[in-house]
Amino acid sequence: MDKILDFLDFSSIDPQMYWRIASRDGQKTFEISWRRDASVHWRYREFGALFWTLTTKELLLDALREEGADLQLFEQAVKSSLLHQVCFADRIVKDSQQLLGTEHIDAGIKDHEEFLKNIGLLVNRLNPKETSPRLRLLKD
Repeated sequence: MDKILDFLDFSSIDPQMYWRIASRDGQKTFEISWRRDASVHWRYREFGALFWTLTTKELLLDALREEGADLQLFEQAVKSSLLHQVCFADRIVKDSQQLLGTEHIDAGIKDHEEFLKNIGLLVNRLNPKETSPRLRLLKD
């Protein structure tokens, strides 16, 4: 689930997302929200509560587990949201290929992938394995 949350932080097209998730016993419903523009991206609350609890990606799952939220439902909901974005991104690529030409889009994607590869190599060079990392590559 950590990789999924990292992917959401790094790759989400939507600037904010919202889910309603039942508790494990089905007695409660939780609202969970992610906002890229907020200083603290994650927040949750029991449905209908007045105030949100702010949390970090690193603490979110433990906090939800402690509250009794069904983490399997949450994982499915996040994956579903990301899948919708993948489908939307695929539509953008196909439409742009028709508008700008397949060769231009393919070349742009290849250049971008090469850029990401080079950034990854640079991050790995700057972070010797025996020391604590200063930079972290989010994409495998």
